[in-house]
Amino acid sequence: MRELEAKLVVPDASAFEKLAAADRLGTFAVRPGHWRLQQDTYLDTEGMRLRDAGYACRLRHTGHRAFAQLKGLGRVVGGVHDREEIEHELDNPSIGALLRLREPPGRLVRRVVGDERIVVLFTVVTQRRVSLVADGTHECFELALDRARFFGPRGEREFLELELESLDGDRERLEQVADGLRQRYGLAASELSKFERGLHWVGVEAG
Repeated sequence: MRELEAKLVVPDASAFEKLAAADRLGTFAVRPGHWRLQQDTYLDTEGMRLRDAGYACRLRHTGHRAFAQLKGLGRVVGGVHDREEIEHELDNPSIGALLRLREPPGRLVRRVVGDERIVVLFTVVTQRRVSLVADGTHECFELALDRARFFGPRGEREFLELELESLDGDRERLEQVADGLRQRYGLAASELSKFERGLHWVGVEAG
């Protein structure tokens, strides 16, 4: 699966609250969303084999469900991220469960890391509100508002972000709506994924 999304930095709590209350994005309707808590644990080997192979690996725990996810580092043009994503549900969010997985996330991780030990790089705990953005009956985007807290060897960091993911692959419309959000709410295009931002904060080069 390919993921096409715009990542935008939210400057402060005031802008975040205005975005959470918005019921329209220009001509598009924002359907009422819901808040959820999710924890993402980012993994690699000490030699960063997964990153060097072009992947970010994480274990996601939300509610009573857990997932193994591999995301290609992909291309970023004008704040729009275009990347491959591989995901499979796990019985628990652990390194052991990931390595036992026969489906592509587990199989690919095993092939890339070889005999190197997998370690935890950092953890991100996010309060996320997810809404659907529609043009009439056509659902165009998934809008996620994130209040993310990074935990790593250098302490904690908080970060506010908006992610606008295209549901139909229309890049031009995605860029237009993202540009409107930047102008109206004072947002800034983010060239970095949470993985790349986390690597910077723990003192590892993004590659």
